[in-house]
Amino acid sequence: MTMYAVNLSKPLSVEVFDHNRPMDESAWIQIGDYEDLADAVDACRRVIDRVLYKPPYSLLTGHALMQEYLNYGPVPCIRGVDNIDAFDPYEYLESKAKRGWQ
Repeated sequence: MTMYAVNLSKPLSVEVFDHNRPMDESAWIQIGDYEDLADAVDACRRVIDRVLYKPPYSLLTGHALMQEYLNYGPVPCIRGVDNIDAFDPYEYLESKAKRGWQ
């Protein structure tokens, strides 16, 4: 596990980009604010994990799962962390696809 030295004087905001939302609504959805970076990362992981349990994702594995999610799945991110990669949604998804996410 990598440790980051981060000034967390401001809360971290977890937001999700979901391009499947209606055109008259923002593609950005705020999930919540977190004081702790680990909690924010866990919130991002939960976004992806919840989607993986729903069809068509629950029926796919490996490369097919990656392709479907990258084309249509929501992308969580952490706002408020400057210049670090605290959570990479693509790396997390790839690890789930490779080892079997269920």
